[in-house]
Amino acid sequence: MKTKIDVTGALEAAIGSEHGITQAELANASAKLKGLKIDYAWMKLADDKKLIADCLEEAARVRKQFKNLVVLGIGGSALGVRCLHQALVPPYAKDTGLNLYVCDNIDPDHFGALVRSLDWKETFVNVISKSGKTTETAAQLYIVREAMIKALGATKWKEHVIVTTDPVAGPMRALVKEENLKSFAVPPAVGGRFSVLSSVGLLPAACMGIDIKELLDGAHSVASACKENDLEKNPALKNGAIHYIMDAVKHKPISVLMPYSDSLALFSDWYAQLWAESLGKSGIGPTPVKALGVTDQHSQMQLYMEGPGDKIITIVGTEKFKTKLPIPENVGKDFDYICGKDLGDVLHAEQKATVGALREAKRPVVQVTLPEISAFTLGELIMFYQIQTAVTGHLYGIDPFNQPGVELGKKLTREILSKG
Repeated sequence: MKTKIDVTGALEAAIGSEHGITQAELANASAKLKGLKIDYAWMKLADDKKLIADCLEEAARVRKQFKNLVVLGIGGSALGVRCLHQALVPPYAKDTGLNLYVCDNIDPDHFGALVRSLDWKETFVNVISKSGKTTETAAQLYIVREAMIKALGATKWKEHVIVTTDPVAGPMRALVKEENLKSFAVPPAVGGRFSVLSSVGLLPAACMGIDIKELLDGAHSVASACKENDLEKNPALKNGAIHYIMDAVKHKPISVLMPYSDSLALFSDWYAQLWAESLGKSGIGPTPVKALGVTDQHSQMQLYMEGPGDKIITIVGTEKFKTKLPIPENVGKDFDYICGKDLGDVLHAEQKATVGALREAKRPVVQVTLPEISAFTLGELIMFYQIQTAVTGHLYGIDPFNQPGVELGKKLTREILSKG
């Protein structure tokens, strides 16, 4: 495991016992974890060689034949894809081979404009719905299907679509059989928000030229390192315990995730769904908040430093950036302290200063440091937070893999539309 986790800024030794966690509190959490077996279906996805080969084969065809990739999906069927793309496809690159459009909302103005603007002869569509029952995705699909039939014909459109859904059940699987469409399966034991390392995320990632073998190798390294039920040997277990204690014991129910890299900005969106949908149940659960360094030093940090002491803040950074961007030496005397520095040095200084300021203000802070942003380290980061979320659910005494509140909203949506 290459990613480093530093939790010392959340402990008593660094910020005192009022806000920092004591060894006794950690021991109590450890006792709650007794008997927990850290062994989840999504931890084994990196071992599925056939899945990797199938994704790479299909992606090679898509990259050769098409210019646009449209992903129809929402929530766990979209956030992971967007996160992978932003983190691992070079910004402003013009040679990725495909233009990616992730349609994770159904605003008719925006979605309608996309449907009208695309050349469907050059467009491939990946429809993603774990259950196959997602109303929003179904609505998008039938609109797109109509547009594709008009542009391509009643049979040809099928060559432009692949469906990722449940292997045997659900309306999307029925549509696959009825229309004889290509498809990938989401393993039944892998929930939507835990599915980015399955075909849900791997196929679009491979289409975008991301090294999915490296991504899964990174995930595998964390799965191997975080199997033991021992707080001192399992960093995902310890960080989950710290976040649980901060909420349940220290009355700090807000968890802020603040990457110091634009490439990781959408990782915060993925994390927010994972944390909120998995742990917010039965009147309990922490609230995730996404932030971005250094942008939100100038918009949110005042609250974190001097507002209510109800937060634990995680700073995610990278030891090195891919780009060297030196600041010229002919700067004004008021800015001589940046003279000759690299822009990455400035960002690292800002990050270090934020951590130091939070610790001085007795605000709990955890540091997550990647050696670099790569497919391997992003795989590590994703697997780390999935394991952390699952074990934290055990501490809360809830099932982190269901979402009854979301299901009620889906049910009421169907009822409202049926009456209309």
